[in-house]
Amino acid sequence: MQKYWLVFWLTIKEYFVYRINFILWRLRVFLNFLVTFFLWTSVFDATARFGSYNKPQLLSYIFFANIIANFVLGTRTVDIAGDIINGTIMNYLLKPINFFRYYLTRDLADKLLNLFFVIFEVWLLIFLFHPPIFFPHSLIFVFWFLIFLAIGTLIGFFINLSISFLGFWSNEVWAPRFLFMTVVFLLSGSYFPLDLLPSTIYFLFLLTPFPYLFYLPTQILLGRLDLINPTVIIASFFWLVFSWHFAHRLWLKGNKSYNFFGR
Repeated sequence: MQKYWLVFWLTIKEYFVYRINFILWRLRVFLNFLVTFFLWTSVFDATARFGSYNKPQLLSYIFFANIIANFVLGTRTVDIAGDIINGTIMNYLLKPINFFRYYLTRDLADKLLNLFFVIFEVWLLIFLFHPPIFFPHSLIFVFWFLIFLAIGTLIGFFINLSISFLGFWSNEVWAPRFLFMTVVFLLSGSYFPLDLLPSTIYFLFLLTPFPYLFYLPTQILLGRLDLINPTVIIASFFWLVFSWHFAHRLWLKGNKSYNFFGR
């Protein structure tokens, strides 16, 4: 356990070595959130309701979804493909650590650092513009939120691992990751709540892993316990188990057929 704790702090320290890179990354994320915030603010300048949402509900959703997305999607698994291609992954395989736990620890460090900054950014927006924000008023919402947040975080982690493991067979990993992130922001409810879609399309989206990344945790935090039903519970656990199993199989198969050009 102590070695993973050390990995956690070393990952945090890496960001303070490359401070400009991290600041530019946070600036890009913040500007992207500003666009979404001003877009929905302008929508409610013309109408009191949009679908089943009033202004406080929808702006609260946007704020919390942004915070949760920064936590769930923060990852260091993007480094894995490069390590596979140039052979430096051997440095990890020869050490007495579990590779999955090692990168999960690095991911947690990345997520918590992103969470710290995004909370500051959201506070800054609230301080400047005073948007009406709805906060949970019962611990039962927080309880279910933490459960589905953990599920969504692990699903995202295993999917990111699977994409990085494509480096065992191809040098082109950037394109699949870019496609994945595009699909995530579209199907996970980053820009709007998914239940604004027609009911059939919304139900089909719930059968994919993407709504469980941050749409469902956000809605639960806002008091939508009615969304927790057998279909949602079964689907979320199915994608958790499937994503873990798929990443594990890719890892084992990749290790058996691994070759690289390096030092």
